[in-house]
Amino acid sequence: MADYGFSISSSCSGLEWYKKTIKHKDQDAFIIITGNEDSGLPESLDDPILVEIYDLNSGNELEESQSFNSLKSYLDTL
Repeated sequence: MADYGFSISSSCSGLEWYKKTIKHKDQDAFIIITGNEDSGLPESLDDPILVEIYDLNSGNELEESQSFNSLKSYLDTL
């Protein structure tokens, strides 16, 4: 995932996700990728995922979350 600019982030409760800072419609934003099943890191490229985009400053969601059949299918769109 580092090859795509993502790093691993976590919450104080121990949940982990992939995160990447981006520009989205001229706003500073970040992408979060989690496994679609358990809201943690996907375990393989074949796992279904959820992709969410948030405003970097406010934390507000900028787009509806999107589900992908696999992490690989999402990475192929980049």
